[in-house]
Amino acid sequence: MFSIMSIVVASCSQTWKDPNTSIPYQVIPISTILISPHAYDSAGINIEGMVWDLAYHVLEMEEIEVPYTTFKIADEDGNFINVYAEGNYTLGEGEQVKVIGVYRREFITSQHNYVNEIVAKEIKHERTSNLYRLYKFLR
Repeated sequence: MFSIMSIVVASCSQTWKDPNTSIPYQVIPISTILISPHAYDSAGINIEGMVWDLAYHVLEMEEIEVPYTTFKIADEDGNFINVYAEGNYTLGEGEQVKVIGVYRREFITSQHNYVNEIVAKEIKHERTSNLYRLYKFLR
């Protein structure tokens, strides 16, 4: 009887996520992170905002070229955080996105210096708020 119950309970649980690729994160406003950057350093975060200052780059390491995307994600008040994501994402200036990743207040590697930056693991297209006003202001 116990084994049947444990099978039923196990089958009702969420899908398994690889801990090496998944990030536990918090939904946090950009302004909150900027007020207390030390509190969120190396934390998994989920923020929404508008793409601004979009650029595509290629990092050349020995014989390998690694494409990456950078941009600023801004809230409706104009507060922003830099975003770094490996790969080329099909984004446009002024587009609303949700970014899930790790916030770095200051982190220096041999390939990149992260300062007030999110190392993105996932970027989703969103249409959730009235950020179009901000885009018109930034242009």
